[in-house]
Amino acid sequence: MPPPHKAMTPAQPVSRRDILGIGTLTACGFGLPEQLGAETDSGETELPQQIEQLEQKYVGTFSIKAHRLDADGHFSLRPQTVLPTASTCKLFVLCELFRQAEEGTIDLRAPISWKPEFYRGGDGVLRAMIPGQDLSIHNMAVLMMIVSDNIATATLVDLVGPDNVNRTMKSWGFAATNIFDGLPGGPNAAEMKQPVSTAHDLCTLMQRIYRHDVLTPESCDEIIRIMRAQRCNDMLPRYVPVGEDWGNAKSWIANKTGYGACRVEVGVVKTAEVTFSLAMFFRPHQPPANRLKCLADYPPVLAMAAACHAVYKGLALSQGTG
Repeated sequence: MPPPHKAMTPAQPVSRRDILGIGTLTACGFGLPEQLGAETDSGETELPQQIEQLEQKYVGTFSIKAHRLDADGHFSLRPQTVLPTASTCKLFVLCELFRQAEEGTIDLRAPISWKPEFYRGGDGVLRAMIPGQDLSIHNMAVLMMIVSDNIATATLVDLVGPDNVNRTMKSWGFAATNIFDGLPGGPNAAEMKQPVSTAHDLCTLMQRIYRHDVLTPESCDEIIRIMRAQRCNDMLPRYVPVGEDWGNAKSWIANKTGYGACRVEVGVVKTAEVTFSLAMFFRPHQPPANRLKCLADYPPVLAMAAACHAVYKGLALSQGTG
């Protein structure tokens, strides 16, 4: 028998794991607990006003694009603003990897290792391992996406070529996207530029992946499958009623998170009520005093989680949000 669902007070953050216990009730129409909406609900406040209130509360600026994939409905706020992507640029690298695999240039089953010059700090697990051991290229890409491994990213950027990533993104219509030489790190870190993109480019890319409009259906589905296994879940998945099962579940979130000068989320959300693609940036006007980026109560993370939930509710309840 599963353990009874624990009682939660408004002072406790609700994780994606907590949502497992209430997701079924939500899908059946019982709605979200009041505490999940506490950050964004304000009577009959419209979505643009809710986002403005969050900007004031958390002292920062959002850039957002969301597009329903199952009906009419969208929401945009500064979607063309070019901003640093942090780790969401790894989605562009993944797309180029699959493109080259389709072309026959790369065999995703082939072994690959990582070199000392690809060492990066920050997120991931390879920095704790001994260099020289092989993974398949495919599994290196999985590490890049689901635990945001920066060494795996540097390895794959070197494999596919950053110029090829940029060329492919431009050919797909994403003129504002540029990964330059990949995520800064290694001996030339000081000379490297931060990858950039826009909410428009990221959201549209996810929309096209979901609809199989780029790459083959098999490649698009595998990108979604990998992104459904994402382990960084403090923002977009935090208050949206979807559990952690990335297998055959009918409701799911496929996302990629970025922590940097901006907090960034990109992904597709599929719930009982709505399916939509989303890209969101939040740039604090000044870095908060607490610089521990992975804390669940880090202010920019809370801002993103609340705004993602507000967009989800706005799209789920409206057929034509402007």
